[in-house]
Parts: sequence; structure tokens; C-alpha cells
Amino acid sequence: MALIKCPECSTDVSDQAEQCPHCAYPIKAKHEVKEPIVVAKEGCFLQTLNTGCMLIAGFIGSVILFAILSKACNH
Repeated sequence: MALIKCPECSTDVSDQAEQCPHCAYPIKAKHEVKEPIVVAKEGCFLQTLNTGCMLIAGFIGSVILFAILSKACNH
């Protein structure tokens, strides 16, 4: 809980108050509720990178295997 100045009469008012006790100026409406900042899980980038590398390696391996098998069948 913090004390803030009422914008209307400059009286110290709790930041939790609905209105100023001196002049009835609405306080709660002036303070926006901040949305929590969602931080991505640590390591998500590396997990995505690893998955992408595995897919590329699998594709390249498949192409090499196909090339080897094609040569073997032609002989």
C-alpha cells in the first residue's frame, strides 16, 4: 500500500482507496491494473532450434539414403 497525491486536492490518499476522503475524487479509476508480463519459458528457442536441426538432418539423411539405394538398384 502506498500513499499518492490526489490529483484534485493534493491530499495524501492510499493507492487502494476508491476515492479521495477529502474531495471524493475517484482514485481507483485513475490507476490502471497492469497486465502481468508473460515471459517465454527459458530454453524455448533452443528447443525449437534443436527440433528444426533434427528435421533438416533427417531430411538430408533420407536424401543420401535414397541416393545410395538408387545406385545399388541400378547396378
